[in-house]
Amino acid sequence: MEPNTNQNGPEPLSQRWAIILIASFAAGAVVLFLGGPLAALGAAGATTMALNQLMA
Repeated sequence: MEPNTNQNGPEPLSQRWAIILIASFAAGAVVLFLGGPLAALGAAGATTMALNQLMA
């Protein structure tokens, strides 16, 4: 039987995802100020998807 090497809990968030989430939050905050909550959700989602594709 192979030992379980992940005994200390979940692995930490990668630097790539940290950058993506911070940029998405910033884009959502700016668009929230300019266009409202629905536009902010769209901007944050679009930013997340675009950066995930660009940085993959």
